[in-house]
Amino acid sequence: MSQQQPMSSVPLGKGIVEVVPAAAATRVRWWQTRRMADLGRALFFSAPAILIFVAFTYVPFIHAIELSLSRTNPQGEMIASFGFGHFIRVLALDGSGRTEFLVSIANSFVFAIMVVPATLVISVGLGVLASFPLRGIAFFRTIFTSSIAISLASAGTIWALIYNPATHATTWLIDLFHLNTSSLLETDSTAMLAVAVMTIWSGLGFNFIITLAGLQAIPQDFYESAAIDGASGWSAFRHITLPILSPTLLFLLVVNTIGSLQAFTQFHLLVPAKRPNVFTYETYLTFWYDNNYGRASAMSLILFAILLALTLIQYRFLNRRVHYV
Repeated sequence: MSQQQPMSSVPLGKGIVEVVPAAAATRVRWWQTRRMADLGRALFFSAPAILIFVAFTYVPFIHAIELSLSRTNPQGEMIASFGFGHFIRVLALDGSGRTEFLVSIANSFVFAIMVVPATLVISVGLGVLASFPLRGIAFFRTIFTSSIAISLASAGTIWALIYNPATHATTWLIDLFHLNTSSLLETDSTAMLAVAVMTIWSGLGFNFIITLAGLQAIPQDFYESAAIDGASGWSAFRHITLPILSPTLLFLLVVNTIGSLQAFTQFHLLVPAKRPNVFTYETYLTFWYDNNYGRASAMSLILFAILLALTLIQYRFLNRRVHYV
């Protein structure tokens, strides 16, 4: 007759208790103790980062919500509740006819359409070229990534010199298209495109590195099998490279869209007449020049809502076409 093992109860949470052998109960309790200890150590080491994140992200965000619902004095102090008045004014729902912010939103989307697709296409093209095992290809990889070492402010200064009529670096374009201007940055019809070119160049380094990493992660066995089946280079790129690279492209699409809609530095440095305005720059003017802190906070919250909605839409609809290996 076998000896009955000692039994013990183990709490499973939410008032559920299971009776198990004592040895198993000891292992469960040891695992729970170790898990709590690991959690405590993780919270201890991450506490500085969490505190900084809360202090510089959530606290300002909550304060921005308070400001957007209040009237403020020139010093930024809240003096009276204003409800959704700032949002109504910003979105031109008050019948005033002042649509500066709505125009800036449209300009921001036009700018993103100029920048994002071109950046992705050029990055993929450069990544494919840099993937070929050719002699001296490491030199070209260094050239392709060089822009990542240049800050946006420095890049803006460099391109301001390039667009300056005194350098004659872009005057041939003005002559080629018979433009009635001395600089590409002086008219609305060319300023947006000129800033977009500078932004594409500035972001190529980061996008190239991410794209090249995604390309190098694709197993070469896929290409060898495709070659044996007689697939051409274009067929292999279309049916192997792009599907497997789609998670990387989705990431870059989201990041570049957010970055383009938040563009500020390049417009601040390159466009002397402050036109065409994008809505990050319009928010900056409202905050620093008009001293209207409540309205600027409402603008920033609208920007946050737009970026959040676009990100969710991109993940919701484009994630279906992403292939994870």
